[in-house]
Amino acid sequence: MQRVHPIAWRGPLTAGGLALAVISAVLWHQQITPFGSHNLLISDMGTQYLSFFTAYRHALLHQNVQLYSFSQSLGGSVVPTLAYYLMSPFNLIVLLFPAANLPTGITVILIVKIVAIASTMTIYLQHHYHTQRWSATVFGVAFSLCGFVALDYFDLMWLDALIWLPLVLDGLDHLFATGHSARFFWWLWLSIVTDFYLGYMTGLFVIYYFIYMWFETKAPAQSFSADFKRRRGLIGQTLLTGCLSVGATLCLLIPTAWGMLQTAKSANSIQNFFLVPQYDLTILSQLGVGANTYADRLVHAPTLFSTTAIVLLAFAYFVHPNISSAHKWHAASLVLALLLSMGVRLLDTVWQMFQQPEGFPFREAFFFSFVLISLAFATWQAQPQKITRHWQWGLPALLAGLLIIGWLANRLAKTPISRHVLLLSLAYVSLTGLVLFATKRTIRTVLLTGLMTSELGANSLLSMRTTQFGNQTTYQQAYRTEYQQMKTVNDPDGQLYRVDNSNTLINKAYREKYNNYNDPLLFNFHGINYYSSTLNQTTWQTLKSLGLFGKNARRISSQGLTPVSSMLLGIKSDIVLKRNKQAQTTPNLSYLGMGFAVTRRFSKLQLLKTRAVANQENILQNLRPSSKPYFATATTISDHVTTDSQALTFHNLHTTTIKVKASGPLYYDDSSSITKYTTFRVNGQLIAPNVDANGYRMLLALGTFQKGQTVKLTFKTKHSSLSPKVVFASLNLAQFQQVSQHLKASAWVPTYHPAGFKTTVSGTMYNSSGQHWLYTAIPYDTAWTATVNGQPTTTKKALNGLTLIQIGYGKQTVRLYYQVSGLKLGATLSLLSLVTYLAYDWYRHKRPLP
Repeated sequence: MQRVHPIAWRGPLTAGGLALAVISAVLWHQQITPFGSHNLLISDMGTQYLSFFTAYRHALLHQNVQLYSFSQSLGGSVVPTLAYYLMSPFNLIVLLFPAANLPTGITVILIVKIVAIASTMTIYLQHHYHTQRWSATVFGVAFSLCGFVALDYFDLMWLDALIWLPLVLDGLDHLFATGHSARFFWWLWLSIVTDFYLGYMTGLFVIYYFIYMWFETKAPAQSFSADFKRRRGLIGQTLLTGCLSVGATLCLLIPTAWGMLQTAKSANSIQNFFLVPQYDLTILSQLGVGANTYADRLVHAPTLFSTTAIVLLAFAYFVHPNISSAHKWHAASLVLALLLSMGVRLLDTVWQMFQQPEGFPFREAFFFSFVLISLAFATWQAQPQKITRHWQWGLPALLAGLLIIGWLANRLAKTPISRHVLLLSLAYVSLTGLVLFATKRTIRTVLLTGLMTSELGANSLLSMRTTQFGNQTTYQQAYRTEYQQMKTVNDPDGQLYRVDNSNTLINKAYREKYNNYNDPLLFNFHGINYYSSTLNQTTWQTLKSLGLFGKNARRISSQGLTPVSSMLLGIKSDIVLKRNKQAQTTPNLSYLGMGFAVTRRFSKLQLLKTRAVANQENILQNLRPSSKPYFATATTISDHVTTDSQALTFHNLHTTTIKVKASGPLYYDDSSSITKYTTFRVNGQLIAPNVDANGYRMLLALGTFQKGQTVKLTFKTKHSSLSPKVVFASLNLAQFQQVSQHLKASAWVPTYHPAGFKTTVSGTMYNSSGQHWLYTAIPYDTAWTATVNGQPTTTKKALNGLTLIQIGYGKQTVRLYYQVSGLKLGATLSLLSLVTYLAYDWYRHKRPLP
């Protein structure tokens, strides 16, 4: 594989221009900003990425980059979030846009990434096949808008992998041809650093590709053993280069891995490693246009779409008379290996970093598209019209038959595809077959370019159907208003506290349900809410045990707060936003800062997973023992149950009358999580929570009542009898306020600031009670170290996931220092790997291997 003279940039630039035209036409048709008033406030883009980009922009513009954030629920390392979502250099585009206009910036990032994919794929095709033919450009565009991109276009972080993949493999080709490894080293390094998740998949695919290329480049006259002896040094060089490239990323990977091990991703199911099939005949529909819609994004067959022309040309590769049998066997083996790796649960789990994803399956499908496009271009180079006449008729007929089978399989699976979509696919098969096999060479490229770009655009539009885009005009106006109102609580003085934002103004910009999980990042304040794959599992479970709502291990909400949990978590105030008015700020009367002195036995207190009221009672009894319970269980006067046999789940309607036994807020606690909260009425008034908690656990506030009052409730559950799973309990406010006053003398009200890679939290408290421990509302993490009056001290875990600090008597200046776990080790190993590679590369240039 000797290199020809350098390839001109006209091809990649043309591919980028074609991709720009197609995606711009699609976005214009959908009226997505900057082409209209719609935006991409959908799915994870609207609930996660927008908030992360906004926080990222704020940190860069204000030179306030921190590696620990108190806006990630109670707090956590920022490194996993950076590595998972924000390391792409394309994200710097957000700096060009005001915060309120970031949805427009996100669209620009999407466009630029698609253009970049088309350009790098064209570079690969031109280099790999030693050609400067303009036809390579349309094949590059096919990769930039393949089925994976068309369906997951709003998952911006994944698109970087498609940009770097062709360059990684081009580097590997260069290594095969010349023995020079720098291209391979640096492109693989960049692929992993910018998107470690799909970068890991790229590393696996490199193994597939290396084996494929080993056989592709074997001297025909030599036996395998002779060829292996001749080139065995190439295996060692590739392996060493790849390992050192990965090693050079450990400054990011080790702290990221440490953080991810503390999330729910550390858990797994043995079922993920079974040899069970992952897809059925519905996969055949993915060969045609419009097989998926936005509604299918969480569950679908592998996204194999790459245009009809690519499929027909790939088929033709295996029947082309000028392509050798050896090449065909090598290609067939690679295609089959990829199909099996997606089709068997065990192999697919390996691709997914040994953890099956929650939605958006088959994230490795773009490798299949890459291989298909590469084979198709090889056929194009060999001239597809040279295949025999019966194959020129037979291949389109075969593809049409497969599409019909896939369409029927979807109908049987009750995931039907429109008949019009099938007819459109069949039309493309007919037209593409005519262009490929029945037109003259002078016009074939032009016609094929038109067909392929129109099909790519049509597939993207069809994938977007059913999408409920957000409104950019509404978002801009609401964001500016909300940001101004939230500026009063976004820690202007550096004091560390939390607020509970019980409503938002930006919700009207969304057509999908928006639950405000990441508003603390969006508006630069500290709250409880958070939604991310990097949410600490222990923090999530602790908050759940206190009665807060967490739909799954990636989400936590402040819904379910009580005066007790607000005191424990450092909630300073409640904020209610007003349109065209100042926000209404209500101070939390139980606020004691971020901690207070506690007894030794507090460290031994364990929270029950499903008993929120019991947990809060035990905490209060531990802080200030009382013979009288703090949470008084209401007396049930009557409970009439009506069973609805037509209801699928919540079929028991309870009409319950209770008598309150303490003055204060009344709570409903269902430990078995089988209540339909949206049906709750208190004395006839609906009090449904802001989140969809039906069938989950949360502590539901029913209102504030006086001792002796009777309350009539109606609600639906699966319970036929409420006791003992359900508790109605009132918090005795007067009794609780005595606890708050008792603890106020030892309150710890700290400030915090970042310094380099270290975050410091410091504050002074007075321990006049002689207790030995300071409770803090900061998640426990071994990365925190503490000093008291300048001397190192001990930290312990409290309430399953929060932090205790050992203190002495009197005035105590308490400081906590956070350094990201694994950062020093990772940086050391990265530097060592880089130095080793540079030395090895220098040596290779001096003494090249045979």
